[in-house]
Amino acid sequence: MAQAIASGKVIEQYGPYGSQLPENYRVQLADGERFTKVSVEHGYVVDAFKFEIAKPDGTTRTEWVGYGSPPTETHHISQIVLQDGEYLTKFSGKFGTDVPRNQFGIATLKIHTNFNRAGYGPYGLGGWGMDNLTDFSSPDITDGPVVGVFGRHHIALNSVGVFVRKEFSALKG
Repeated sequence: MAQAIASGKVIEQYGPYGSQLPENYRVQLADGERFTKVSVEHGYVVDAFKFEIAKPDGTTRTEWVGYGSPPTETHHISQIVLQDGEYLTKFSGKFGTDVPRNQFGIATLKIHTNFNRAGYGPYGLGGWGMDNLTDFSSPDITDGPVVGVFGRHHIALNSVGVFVRKEFSALKG
């Protein structure tokens, strides 16, 4: 876990879960922004994310991570539309070694929010053809939202980690 102090806040980093190779994606909110929609592309494993982010001026931006594929019988695109006041709190799931590709992959993923503590998902069918499946979960942070996602992707997501914002007052003991 690493910490960075920015404008009266502490950003804590958890992960990456899965591959420990250097990250090649990072989606991080700027001050006043919030996630409004998360799309997850998944089949046997988790392939890609798409994040819709609301800006303070009322416009939106979209961030895409990974390589998408058209929907099929075994490949789906699931969307989470966040309600007003709802925010991401943690990610959990399983990662393992994708034997045919000889790389790590996110086999299943759940996205948790303050309104859905049990989490949306799981996305991914559990990594058919994967070895050494390992459970992961970022900490259940109740005093701050997930303000970013990072990790590595190639053909599918190889790793995922989160940035969580904590207010200084939440850190006083």
